[in-house]
Amino acid sequence: MTRCSVCGKEILMPFKCSYCGDYFCAEHRLPEKHDCPGLFAAASPYEKERKRYVEIEDWGPLPRARISRSRLSASSRDEIIHLSIGALLVILVGFSIIGYSFRISPIFLTAYIVGFAASFLIHELAHRGYAKSRGLYARFKLDPIGAILTLVTSIPFIPFKIIAPGAVVISGVAPIEVLGMTALVGPLSNISLSAIFMIAGLAMPSLARILLPLSLLNAFIALFNLIPFGELDGRKVLAWSPSRWIIAFIASMILLIAAWLRFYF
Repeated sequence: MTRCSVCGKEILMPFKCSYCGDYFCAEHRLPEKHDCPGLFAAASPYEKERKRYVEIEDWGPLPRARISRSRLSASSRDEIIHLSIGALLVILVGFSIIGYSFRISPIFLTAYIVGFAASFLIHELAHRGYAKSRGLYARFKLDPIGAILTLVTSIPFIPFKIIAPGAVVISGVAPIEVLGMTALVGPLSNISLSAIFMIAGLAMPSLARILLPLSLLNAFIALFNLIPFGELDGRKVLAWSPSRWIIAFIASMILLIAAWLRFYF
């Protein structure tokens, strides 16, 4: 059952805000009742200027705490739950790559769990952090269909993997270069991690058993998300800059092939 993003109350028939995309109860359904981050974009130029100065004047501690505390507690709690579930699903996919081999030392097992979870969290937090740095509203939400597909393909004997448990939902007004870069920073973070793990695995053969699977997983996450289809990052990056998309896609593919060959052969 859906919860109101302001008060956290469970709602049988929630109201969806057309500006920010969140769900609310009847009491908080109006944009002005939940301090909607997208309401400012819909205002007239006069209203935008007036609100900007009002916000600056009201930056005292009491108004800010009174406006944002209840909403942040409910929405942040939900986002943490969504991120935790998404990380757990990616951990399962990671273990499916190594065949669910649990006959390993606790240190190796812990390293796998932390590495698999970090590969997912860094990707999503890169999206979220860049969007927020550009003044956009951003939060991670699970996608039910994507989460189920991720879970199903975590079964070891399934040859292909899908890693799409959810996505960072963004609202606000921004130029295409900001939206394109917001989409690109996620795969770029995984490309960087894959390269780092690959180099470290080659430099330290004793740790290759841990580092190469992490390199393989990060390369796959980057490559999969760069597919220019549906709501994946690749479609947004390609629409913004085909040259950047080609470079990122080729880099992730090279890393994927290299990590796969080094790990399995």
